[in-house]
Amino acid sequence: MPASDVVRRKTARPSSRSVRGDGKIRKTRKKKQSNGEFRSLSIVCFVAFGVVLLAIKVFVKSGSSPTRNGIDYERYVRGNALRDALRGGNRQKQSQQQSFGENGSRYFDPRQFPPLPSESSERYDGEGPRRFRGLGDDEWVADAGSKSIGPKVDYTKHKYSYPELLFEPPNDGSYPPLVDMSKIFEFWGQDDLDSPPDIIPEVLQHFDYQNPHEVAAAEKYRDLELPFKVYNVPEVKAAGIKWTDKYVADNFNDAGDDDTPRSYGNAQQSVDSFFAFYYPERWDVDLLGPSPSLDIDWTYDKWAQHAVYADEVSLSPNEKHYYWQSGVSREERLKKRKHWTFVSRDLPSFSSPEPTFFGFNPPAQKGIQCRFGERGVTAATHYDGGRNMIAMMTGAKRYILSPPNACKKLGIVSSRHHPSFRHSMLNFGRVTLLDKKD
Repeated sequence: MPASDVVRRKTARPSSRSVRGDGKIRKTRKKKQSNGEFRSLSIVCFVAFGVVLLAIKVFVKSGSSPTRNGIDYERYVRGNALRDALRGGNRQKQSQQQSFGENGSRYFDPRQFPPLPSESSERYDGEGPRRFRGLGDDEWVADAGSKSIGPKVDYTKHKYSYPELLFEPPNDGSYPPLVDMSKIFEFWGQDDLDSPPDIIPEVLQHFDYQNPHEVAAAEKYRDLELPFKVYNVPEVKAAGIKWTDKYVADNFNDAGDDDTPRSYGNAQQSVDSFFAFYYPERWDVDLLGPSPSLDIDWTYDKWAQHAVYADEVSLSPNEKHYYWQSGVSREERLKKRKHWTFVSRDLPSFSSPEPTFFGFNPPAQKGIQCRFGERGVTAATHYDGGRNMIAMMTGAKRYILSPPNACKKLGIVSSRHHPSFRHSMLNFGRVTLLDKKD
């Protein structure tokens, strides 16, 4: 999705056992989401309302396994065997920084995955620290240039094909069109950032925000909870120009020229380009292995410098990646404007206490989340706790959405006590490897 587009994501609601959609239209919907961010400053803000789903992978197995102490013992054995093999047989506990492996390869302990669809549920009672902290890696600093040369492929200027406008949403289950995930990644691999197809096909409806007739059509899709995009949104375009590295850094460093309150954010580090959300206070290393990511004490300035470096060297997906995240609380919009941070001020349609096209249900608004991603950052499949509107400020981002009824096949954890609740640990970019014997 190129900068200045706003996309409406498909929604789903969690139940106690699995995740399913509500509404008669939802059952047959499918889109797919892959969060690869392709520019040195790929900035995404979204406002959450009710609840959403992003996609991935299929398990097939029958029968169940015996448990011990509430844990699937067969999977426990498999997990230890896998870690033994990857650690060269060394069973000694290692520090969090070391546990990823010296070669930088990513692996996931099978115990991190939920039971297969045919297996019985299992209880999780693990505990972890408040945060998993890391130091970050400074080896790249000496090689980093002082000026961005930009990505090899500028996806904001790439060629796209678009579907014919449908002013009335189809009610026969044909929209959005469904495509097998393996075919999506065979056509264009998740990590093939520098070699995309000559023309990237878009499948969502695209509506011009400056055209009243198209906005009216978009409202129909929105109210039916069907995904779509709008473009030519003035405040999003303005923010894309205004949000330079210096402007954003000043707001996080409280060094701005006006009276805008300081914003807060944090950097996260992953051993590779794949980031999986988790609740650290529930993540038991002895049960699940190393945490998916680490919190590091980088400033926004340093994160932005690495984002530029990632473009300069075409950072490999197997190298360490960094993600900057920030949020605006749901209460901020209820305060006087002088207490609004820069995100709320620059995106009034997202932060307004009154209904707007994007913030169409203010009482249910759960806040605004901003994600600053460098080249290749990929977020794990998940569903969020709200109906989302997503705006791209700069850069581009690829989404792969799946229907709510696919959750059981995507490795999404449905247990509320698990640290990965609502998320999957599966990297769907690897789906094309499933049939390979080597």
